[in-house]
Amino acid sequence: MNRFKCRQIIAGVALFAMVAGILGVQAPAEAWQTEAKGKVNIIINSKVVTVLPGDQSPVIIGDRTYVPIRVISENLGAKVDWNQEGQQVIINWKSNAASSIAPDSQGQVQIIIDGKLLSIPVAYGKPFITPTTFRTMIPLRIVGEALGCEVSWVDETKTVIINAPLSADNQLLQDLAKYRTNLKLINGSVINSEVLVNMDASAYSSEQLAVFKTYLNQLAKYQPTVMLPNGELINAADLTITGNSYLTADQLKKWIVNEIPRISAGMTVAGLQFKPIPELAELYIKIGEQYGIRGDIAFCQAAKETGFWQFKGDVQPWQNNYCGLWAIGSPLTGQESCNGADPNLVRFEAGVHGAIFVSPAAGVEAHIQHLYAYANKNTLPSGKVLISPRYSLVNRGIGPTWLQLNARWAVPGTTYGQSIISDYWSKAVNNS
Repeated sequence: MNRFKCRQIIAGVALFAMVAGILGVQAPAEAWQTEAKGKVNIIINSKVVTVLPGDQSPVIIGDRTYVPIRVISENLGAKVDWNQEGQQVIINWKSNAASSIAPDSQGQVQIIIDGKLLSIPVAYGKPFITPTTFRTMIPLRIVGEALGCEVSWVDETKTVIINAPLSADNQLLQDLAKYRTNLKLINGSVINSEVLVNMDASAYSSEQLAVFKTYLNQLAKYQPTVMLPNGELINAADLTITGNSYLTADQLKKWIVNEIPRISAGMTVAGLQFKPIPELAELYIKIGEQYGIRGDIAFCQAAKETGFWQFKGDVQPWQNNYCGLWAIGSPLTGQESCNGADPNLVRFEAGVHGAIFVSPAAGVEAHIQHLYAYANKNTLPSGKVLISPRYSLVNRGIGPTWLQLNARWAVPGTTYGQSIISDYWSKAVNNS
């Protein structure tokens, strides 16, 4: 039962309570005046319910909590039909078909949900109308045990907390929301999954929900949290591109040295020659610091992009292109524009995939500049010359965190940022 269904059911029961009140099912005025005690607070699906002045608040009578119809109907919503002749409250969310259930022989009001009769045990209490405010009250226990909602009681604050169970599709959206990561929709637009926390699955097509399920399966490989070198546990979505490096150049070098046997063995198995890994750690830390970019994580991004500098893709080692700038899957013409970048530091060549940088330092700085463009809207630091030929093409500040590079830097790149952090940087942290 999803939250929307539960809302319909509860509001339908509220209507039943109102009808029952009209039919004269009331608590004695004496019991109301002598037993009702204390204000009861109520939270429905994480929303604090506010009772307007002059309206009736939830109350406790004996060992039962009662809540007015208005609280239920206005905060959970309702769409119901009333069969006057058969004295039936009919609730359908799958169809608009009339109920085929025969009316009660004693003329009692019936609640019918998707063709099934809802039974309300007598022990749960009866709906009634207050003798002073003339509000119909409904036993809260119906909301919980009879309708499948989760109900908890906080005695210290006299608060009832109601949470409606989610459907599988709505649970899917909630699970994706926890990752707070960029996702590419089938219409080509990009969202951050955080927005899904307030969305209902009915807003998306079955095709999109199927894609969401695939995304969740991919993301399930990664924990939403990450451990920093100081032992602090943070959400991976909060790890920004700007900031100080967590690791030193020596720590990065140590990690790479430890990885070389595994990398070399993998190249041998693939029938390829192992390529010596260039000394870039100090450049990434130094240049990253000049731009306020976390150079240690940028170094790990380069490790991912180049396959630990084995360059098994289109870009070749001599290009000094460590993040795949202008590598678009097809060879370039050589006539591409530098877009304001210094042509003495970057160039293009016909038949070559991606930009060519004059030196390793230029290649590293172009990478850092490109991250800088994603991370903020500031101009380049004083005295810096533009080297990245795609810097001006970035929607500035569109990706201030590593997870916001997903579906932007890499497409669809569902786990691109997570992989940089978990598959590379976290391993560097653990090996430092």
